[in-house]
Amino acid sequence: MTEIAARLALAIDIAQEAGQLARQMRSRQSGDFVSAKGPQDFVTEADTAVEYLLHRRLAAAYPEDGFLGEEGGSRTRGRFTWVVDPIDGTTNFLRGLPEWGVSIACMSAEHIELGVIYLPDLNRLGWCSRAEGAYLDGIALDLSNRPESAGKLAILGHSDRLLLEDHLRTISGLLPAGYEYRRQGAACFGLLAVAAGWADFYFEGHLNPWDAMAGLLLVETAGGQVSRPALPQFLRAGGAVLASSGDLAPEILDRLQPPPPASDTARRHPDQGGDLPSEG
Repeated sequence: MTEIAARLALAIDIAQEAGQLARQMRSRQSGDFVSAKGPQDFVTEADTAVEYLLHRRLAAAYPEDGFLGEEGGSRTRGRFTWVVDPIDGTTNFLRGLPEWGVSIACMSAEHIELGVIYLPDLNRLGWCSRAEGAYLDGIALDLSNRPESAGKLAILGHSDRLLLEDHLRTISGLLPAGYEYRRQGAACFGLLAVAAGWADFYFEGHLNPWDAMAGLLLVETAGGQVSRPALPQFLRAGGAVLASSGDLAPEILDRLQPPPPASDTARRHPDQGGDLPSEG
Protein backbone atom coordinates (compact mmCIF):
# COMPACT_ATOMS: atom_id res chain seq x y z
CA MET A 1 0.00 0.00 0.00
CA THR A 2 1.37 3.42 -0.94
CA GLU A 3 1.86 6.22 1.55
CA ILE A 4 -1.17 8.14 0.25
CA ALA A 5 -3.34 5.01 0.05
CA ALA A 6 -2.64 4.23 3.71
CA ARG A 7 -3.60 7.76 4.73
CA LEU A 8 -6.75 7.55 2.61
CA ALA A 9 -7.83 4.26 4.20
CA LEU A 10 -7.43 5.80 7.66
CA ALA A 11 -9.32 8.95 6.65
CA ILE A 12 -12.25 6.88 5.33
CA ASP A 13 -12.46 4.93 8.59
CA ILE A 14 -12.27 7.90 10.93
CA ALA A 15 -14.67 10.03 8.86
CA GLN A 16 -17.35 7.40 9.40
CA GLU A 17 -16.45 7.03 13.07
CA ALA A 18 -16.58 10.80 13.51
CA GLY A 19 -19.94 11.08 11.76
CA GLN A 20 -21.51 8.48 14.02
CA LEU A 21 -20.09 10.22 17.10
CA ALA A 22 -21.72 13.47 15.97
CA ARG A 23 -25.09 11.76 15.48
CA GLN A 24 -24.89 10.13 18.92
CA MET A 25 -24.06 13.43 20.60
CA ARG A 26 -26.90 15.21 18.80
CA SER A 27 -29.40 12.64 20.11
CA ARG A 28 -28.48 13.40 23.72
CA GLN A 29 -27.72 17.14 23.52
CA SER A 30 -28.12 19.25 26.66
CA GLY A 31 -28.85 22.94 27.18
CA ASP A 32 -25.19 23.89 26.73
CA PHE A 33 -24.79 21.85 23.55
CA VAL A 34 -24.62 24.85 21.19
CA SER A 35 -23.07 28.33 21.29
CA ALA A 36 -22.85 31.10 18.69
CA LYS A 37 -19.60 32.23 17.07
CA GLY A 38 -21.46 34.91 15.09
CA PRO A 39 -24.75 35.49 13.24
CA GLN A 40 -25.92 32.10 11.91
CA ASP A 41 -22.48 30.69 12.82
CA PHE A 42 -22.72 28.04 15.50
CA VAL A 43 -20.41 25.61 17.25
CA THR A 44 -21.64 22.60 19.18
CA GLU A 45 -20.12 20.23 21.69
CA ALA A 46 -20.16 17.71 18.85
CA ASP A 47 -18.00 19.98 16.62
CA THR A 48 -15.37 20.14 19.35
CA ALA A 49 -15.55 16.44 20.24
CA VAL A 50 -15.41 15.31 16.61
CA GLU A 51 -12.43 17.52 15.85
CA TYR A 52 -10.67 16.17 18.94
CA LEU A 53 -11.34 12.62 17.73
CA LEU A 54 -9.95 13.41 14.26
CA HIS A 55 -6.91 15.16 15.72
CA ARG A 56 -6.18 12.33 18.16
CA ARG A 57 -6.59 9.50 15.64
CA LEU A 58 -4.53 11.21 12.94
CA ALA A 59 -1.77 12.21 15.34
CA ALA A 60 -1.55 8.67 16.69
CA ALA A 61 -1.06 7.26 13.20
CA TYR A 62 1.04 10.09 11.75
CA PRO A 63 2.65 12.09 14.59
CA GLU A 64 4.86 14.04 12.18
CA ASP A 65 1.95 15.34 10.09
CA GLY A 66 0.52 18.83 10.51
CA PHE A 67 -3.13 19.46 11.35
CA LEU A 68 -5.54 22.34 10.71
CA GLY A 69 -9.10 22.15 12.01
CA GLU A 70 -11.98 24.62 11.99
CA GLU A 71 -12.54 24.62 15.74
CA GLY A 72 -9.04 25.60 16.79
CA GLY A 73 -6.92 22.48 16.40
CA SER A 74 -3.64 23.40 14.73
CA ARG A 75 -0.27 21.69 14.49
CA THR A 76 1.32 23.18 11.42
CA ARG A 77 4.42 21.14 10.76
CA GLY A 78 5.27 18.13 8.69
CA ARG A 79 5.59 16.96 5.12
CA PHE A 80 1.82 16.34 5.07
CA THR A 81 -0.91 18.43 6.67
CA TRP A 82 -4.47 17.31 7.45
CA VAL A 83 -7.21 19.91 6.96
CA VAL A 84 -10.54 18.98 8.53
CA ASP A 85 -14.02 20.31 9.14
CA PRO A 86 -15.58 18.17 11.88
CA ILE A 87 -19.15 19.21 11.03
CA ASP A 88 -19.69 21.26 7.89
CA GLY A 89 -23.28 22.51 7.93
CA THR A 90 -23.73 22.87 11.69
CA THR A 91 -27.11 24.59 11.42
CA ASN A 92 -28.43 21.72 9.30
CA PHE A 93 -26.95 19.25 11.80
CA LEU A 94 -28.71 20.99 14.68
CA ARG A 95 -32.06 21.20 12.88
CA GLY A 96 -32.09 17.60 11.72
CA LEU A 97 -31.59 18.41 8.04
CA PRO A 98 -29.42 15.79 6.30
CA GLU A 99 -27.09 18.09 4.34
CA TRP A 100 -24.09 18.16 6.69
CA GLY A 101 -20.92 16.17 6.81
CA VAL A 102 -17.41 15.41 7.98
CA SER A 103 -14.72 16.68 5.61
CA ILE A 104 -11.11 15.46 5.71
CA ALA A 105 -8.32 16.40 3.31
CA CYS A 106 -4.59 15.75 3.36
CA MET A 107 -2.14 17.96 1.51
CA SER A 108 1.54 17.92 0.68
CA ALA A 109 3.64 20.95 -0.15
CA GLU A 110 2.39 21.03 -3.74
CA HIS A 111 -1.10 19.51 -3.82
CA ILE A 112 -4.21 18.37 -2.03
CA GLU A 113 -3.46 14.64 -2.09
CA LEU A 114 -6.68 13.03 -0.82
CA GLY A 115 -10.16 13.93 0.31
CA VAL A 116 -13.02 12.25 2.15
CA ILE A 117 -16.56 13.53 2.69
CA TYR A 118 -19.01 11.54 4.79
CA LEU A 119 -22.69 12.56 5.03
CA PRO A 120 -23.86 10.61 8.10
CA ASP A 121 -27.60 11.26 7.93
CA LEU A 122 -27.63 10.22 4.26
CA ASN A 123 -25.00 7.49 4.72
CA ARG A 124 -23.14 8.65 1.61
CA LEU A 125 -19.36 8.43 1.45
CA GLY A 126 -17.21 10.20 -1.14
CA TRP A 127 -13.46 9.75 -1.30
CA CYS A 128 -10.64 10.46 -3.71
CA SER A 129 -6.93 10.60 -4.30
CA ARG A 130 -4.87 11.75 -7.24
CA ALA A 131 -3.71 8.21 -7.93
CA GLU A 132 -7.04 6.38 -7.54
CA GLY A 133 -9.62 8.91 -8.77
CA ALA A 134 -12.96 9.73 -7.14
CA TYR A 135 -15.59 7.39 -5.72
CA LEU A 136 -19.05 7.67 -4.19
CA ASP A 137 -20.19 4.70 -2.10
CA GLY A 138 -17.56 2.57 -3.84
CA ILE A 139 -18.62 3.50 -7.38
CA ALA A 140 -16.13 5.42 -9.56
CA LEU A 141 -17.15 8.96 -10.52
CA ASP A 142 -16.49 10.06 -14.08
CA LEU A 143 -18.03 13.36 -15.13
CA SER A 144 -16.96 12.84 -18.73
CA ASN A 145 -19.60 10.11 -18.99
CA ARG A 146 -22.33 12.08 -17.26
CA PRO A 147 -25.59 11.94 -19.25
CA GLU A 148 -27.18 15.19 -20.35
CA SER A 149 -29.66 16.45 -17.77
CA ALA A 150 -33.04 17.95 -18.49
CA GLY A 151 -32.21 21.24 -16.80
CA LYS A 152 -29.34 23.28 -15.41
CA LEU A 153 -28.74 23.37 -11.66
CA ALA A 154 -26.35 25.50 -9.63
CA ILE A 155 -25.64 25.20 -5.92
CA LEU A 156 -24.65 28.48 -4.30
CA GLY A 157 -23.16 29.25 -0.94
CA HIS A 158 -23.23 32.62 0.77
CA SER A 159 -20.69 33.94 3.25
CA ASP A 160 -21.53 36.67 5.74
CA ARG A 161 -18.01 37.98 5.09
CA LEU A 162 -19.24 39.26 1.71
CA LEU A 163 -21.99 41.61 0.62
CA LEU A 164 -25.46 40.13 0.33
CA GLU A 165 -25.97 42.28 -2.77
CA ASP A 166 -23.30 40.31 -4.63
CA HIS A 167 -25.00 37.03 -3.79
CA LEU A 168 -28.39 38.32 -4.91
CA ARG A 169 -26.85 39.69 -8.12
CA THR A 170 -25.46 36.23 -8.88
CA ILE A 171 -28.90 34.68 -8.41
CA SER A 172 -30.59 37.30 -10.55
CA GLY A 173 -28.07 36.65 -13.33
CA LEU A 174 -28.42 32.87 -13.29
CA LEU A 175 -32.21 32.65 -13.41
CA PRO A 176 -32.61 34.33 -16.84
CA ALA A 177 -29.86 32.02 -18.14
CA GLY A 178 -32.06 29.02 -17.39
CA TYR A 179 -30.43 27.85 -14.14
CA GLU A 180 -32.26 26.62 -11.10
CA TYR A 181 -30.29 27.09 -7.91
CA ARG A 182 -30.14 25.60 -4.44
CA ARG A 183 -28.50 26.65 -1.21
CA GLN A 184 -28.10 23.70 1.16
CA GLY A 185 -25.84 25.46 3.65
CA ALA A 186 -22.92 22.99 3.55
CA ALA A 187 -20.06 23.32 1.09
CA CYS A 188 -19.13 19.65 1.46
CA PHE A 189 -22.59 18.64 0.22
CA GLY A 190 -22.50 21.11 -2.68
CA LEU A 191 -19.07 20.02 -3.85
CA LEU A 192 -19.90 16.34 -3.54
CA ALA A 193 -23.07 17.03 -5.54
CA VAL A 194 -20.98 18.42 -8.41
CA ALA A 195 -18.55 15.48 -8.31
CA ALA A 196 -21.49 13.06 -8.38
CA GLY A 197 -23.17 14.86 -11.29
CA TRP A 198 -26.19 15.96 -9.24
CA ALA A 199 -25.46 19.64 -9.96
CA ASP A 200 -23.70 21.55 -12.73
CA PHE A 201 -21.62 23.80 -10.51
CA TYR A 202 -21.02 25.06 -6.98
CA PHE A 203 -19.96 28.64 -6.29
CA GLU A 204 -19.25 30.53 -3.08
CA GLY A 205 -17.58 33.91 -2.85
CA HIS A 206 -15.57 32.99 0.24
CA LEU A 207 -14.80 29.64 1.82
CA ASN A 208 -12.24 28.62 4.40
CA PRO A 209 -9.86 25.79 3.42
CA TRP A 210 -11.38 23.23 5.79
CA ASP A 211 -14.79 23.74 4.11
CA ALA A 212 -13.59 23.04 0.61
CA MET A 213 -10.34 21.10 0.23
CA ALA A 214 -11.77 17.57 0.20
CA GLY A 215 -14.67 18.53 -2.07
CA LEU A 216 -12.52 20.39 -4.55
CA LEU A 217 -10.28 17.37 -5.03
CA LEU A 218 -13.35 15.15 -5.41
CA VAL A 219 -14.56 17.31 -8.29
CA GLU A 220 -11.12 17.53 -9.86
CA THR A 221 -10.41 13.78 -9.72
CA ALA A 222 -13.92 13.03 -11.03
CA GLY A 223 -13.02 15.01 -14.15
CA GLY A 224 -14.55 18.38 -13.31
CA GLN A 225 -13.14 21.90 -13.26
CA VAL A 226 -12.14 23.77 -10.09
CA SER A 227 -10.99 27.28 -9.31
CA ARG A 228 -9.62 28.55 -5.98
CA PRO A 229 -6.79 30.78 -4.78
CA ALA A 230 -3.27 29.39 -4.83
CA LEU A 231 -2.77 26.93 -1.99
CA PRO A 232 -0.67 29.14 0.35
CA GLN A 233 -3.16 32.02 0.02
CA PHE A 234 -6.13 29.70 0.42
CA LEU A 235 -4.66 28.29 3.63
CA ARG A 236 -3.98 31.74 5.04
CA ALA A 237 -7.22 33.50 4.18
CA GLY A 238 -9.64 31.31 2.23
CA GLY A 239 -11.25 32.74 -0.90
CA ALA A 240 -13.68 32.26 -3.76
CA VAL A 241 -14.38 28.70 -4.88
CA LEU A 242 -15.94 27.50 -8.14
CA ALA A 243 -16.32 23.83 -9.02
CA SER A 244 -18.14 22.63 -12.13
CA SER A 245 -18.90 19.34 -13.84
CA GLY A 246 -17.62 20.78 -17.13
CA ASP A 247 -16.72 24.01 -18.86
CA LEU A 248 -19.08 26.88 -18.08
CA ALA A 249 -20.13 29.36 -20.72
CA PRO A 250 -18.34 32.73 -20.49
CA GLU A 251 -21.63 34.51 -19.86
CA ILE A 252 -22.23 32.29 -16.81
CA LEU A 253 -18.75 32.96 -15.47
CA ASP A 254 -19.45 36.68 -15.84
CA ARG A 255 -22.48 36.32 -13.59
CA LEU A 256 -20.45 34.92 -10.70
CA GLN A 257 -19.52 38.06 -8.85
CA PRO A 258 -15.90 38.27 -7.67
CA PRO A 259 -15.57 38.88 -3.92
CA PRO A 260 -13.51 41.61 -2.26
CA PRO A 261 -9.85 40.72 -1.65
CA ALA A 262 -9.58 37.75 0.72
CA SER A 263 -7.26 39.65 3.06
CA ASP A 264 -10.03 42.14 3.76
CA THR A 265 -12.84 39.64 4.34
CA ALA A 266 -11.47 36.39 5.69
CA ARG A 267 -11.94 35.15 9.23
CA ARG A 268 -8.42 34.00 9.99
CA HIS A 269 -7.88 30.89 12.02
CA PRO A 270 -7.27 31.78 15.68
CA ASP A 271 -4.24 29.52 16.00
CA GLN A 272 -2.57 29.50 12.62
CA GLY A 273 0.98 30.10 13.67
CA GLY A 274 3.98 28.32 12.15
CA ASP A 275 4.70 27.46 8.58
CA LEU A 276 2.18 25.61 6.49
CA PRO A 277 3.28 23.79 3.34
CA SER A 278 3.35 26.02 0.30
CA GLU A 279 3.09 25.46 -3.40
CA GLY A 280 6.38 25.34 -5.24
